[in-house]
Amino acid sequence: MYREQVVLAHGLILEVMFAGEARWNLSLRKGKKVLVAYGSASGYELRSVEKLRYDFETDVENALRKNR
Repeated sequence: MYREQVVLAHGLILEVMFAGEARWNLSLRKGKKVLVAYGSASGYELRSVEKLRYDFETDVENALRKNR
């Protein structure tokens, strides 16, 4: 299993957890508020790491614009 938590500027926290195709999570939050969350439980279909990264980064940009 792989798990990482990165504290970013402005109180943002990026969390990654991967325990295989059936159990994974990628999220960005500010404090306790989840801004973006993808994972096996969220229904997001993991097709490729490239697609996941593109979709996640796009949603993060949108969420940060809304939460300024």
